[in-house]
Amino acid sequence: MKFSSQGKQLSIDAFRSSLSGLSKSNRWVQLGDTLPWSDIERLYNVRLNNGKRGAGNKPARMIIGALLIKHKMNLSDEETILAIQENPYMQYFVGLSEFTDKPIFDPSLFVTIRKRLGNNDFNDMSVSLLKIQVEKSRTAAQEKKNDKDDSPTGSGSEICTDPVFTDSQGRLHQGSLKIDATCADAEVRYPTDIDLLHDGCKVINRYIAKLCKRFSLSAPVTYYKAARSAYLEVIKLKKRSKKAIRTGKSLLLTYLIRDLRSFINLIAVHGTQLLESLNRHERRVVTAIIKMYYQQLQMFKDGTHTCADRIVSIFQSHVRPIVRGKSKFPTEFGAKIGASIVNGYTFLDHHSWDAYNESSDLALQVELYRQRFGFLPVRIYADKIYMNKENRRLMKELEIQSMGKPLGRPPKKSKTEEYQLRMTKAVGERNEIEATFGTGKRIYRANNIRAKLPETATCWTGMCYFVKNVMKFLRELLYALCFILELMANPCNYRRIIIPMQGFAC
Repeated sequence: MKFSSQGKQLSIDAFRSSLSGLSKSNRWVQLGDTLPWSDIERLYNVRLNNGKRGAGNKPARMIIGALLIKHKMNLSDEETILAIQENPYMQYFVGLSEFTDKPIFDPSLFVTIRKRLGNNDFNDMSVSLLKIQVEKSRTAAQEKKNDKDDSPTGSGSEICTDPVFTDSQGRLHQGSLKIDATCADAEVRYPTDIDLLHDGCKVINRYIAKLCKRFSLSAPVTYYKAARSAYLEVIKLKKRSKKAIRTGKSLLLTYLIRDLRSFINLIAVHGTQLLESLNRHERRVVTAIIKMYYQQLQMFKDGTHTCADRIVSIFQSHVRPIVRGKSKFPTEFGAKIGASIVNGYTFLDHHSWDAYNESSDLALQVELYRQRFGFLPVRIYADKIYMNKENRRLMKELEIQSMGKPLGRPPKKSKTEEYQLRMTKAVGERNEIEATFGTGKRIYRANNIRAKLPETATCWTGMCYFVKNVMKFLRELLYALCFILELMANPCNYRRIIIPMQGFAC
């Protein structure tokens, strides 16, 4: 018996013709139809410099859409292109009008894109999403208010969960700001002095052999075999005593400086064209090895394990140890980021490869809040480290309410029950940013950053939280649409429908 589809299946030719017939209930189609692509295009084109020369750029919808797919699905650069190549819904999302089985661009373009974009660009895009959500929330609130006024039992009161006021200096205050800092750790091996010195010996010998082979030179005497033996003598021990480690470090420091001298003599005798023949990454690694050697030598002489700007990876020399004081990982290796949450949207306000005191971020984050939205926050939720005297003085001058414990010793008289409830609620509100860090790291992989360059790693981290904001935008949009449809179907049921309007939806 022959099976006949009778028009129920799309032919390949019809499928290739157009993507306009795809189901509107698909998440990629909904995102493609609702994201502010015109604003994203404008922000993306500012970063380009090919108005008078060079090839034309790819559309911003294709570039940003591919980045969104990559970080939402946790794919590699190559897998992202293959996924888009095989999925018509993703092709619609990135702006294609017809299905194609060809790659939209080469995966290596992702590296160029990450060098081009920064956290400020993703923050501006998140502001565009937030403004659209606020406008839709206002529309839904107005519809509810109109229906409530028409209803015989309605009281006509407006919904507003956060106060809006003008302070004594005429400054407008609206919304809440929640701030905290965390570490976006890089994907590096846990650094030990023995491993770093061994890596230095291994890589510098590899470069010596490469230059000698390329320019047909006689290879100088190197000491990698001896360094390898000294390394294995320590690393294979089940219990490594301090004496064994110190002896191994002493030998590795000796062998590394000998190989470095051979490398430098090779360049001095045969000219700088040998060094210029190495690519940019290799020259950066050589510089890191030399700096790492002198750091390790100084720490070996002083008998310490810390130094300024300590290199923890010769391949990512920008990565620094960040002491976080957590029980599981007291020290993390990566970038320290200062983040703020406004109405559920996350903004990365400070990204630094060096450890710093996050309390210095409060003034910056308040100013960025004012620049983004045109007014100051009503309240600031932060932990103890932010609530020092200087920051409290600043908040008092700006007439911003600090939702944290006061300085000094606890009073002898116990606080009122109302005060205790208010402080408990403030702690609960501040937990949102802690949950944001957990979601960003568990779901959107904002840790174990695999980008190797400092600028590409910064873009990687910012993109993770921008994808989180996009997913929140989609959820809020679907909620608002469901609310409007239910309200249109049953106008009398407005009392049991709750709109999550906080901050700006007043």
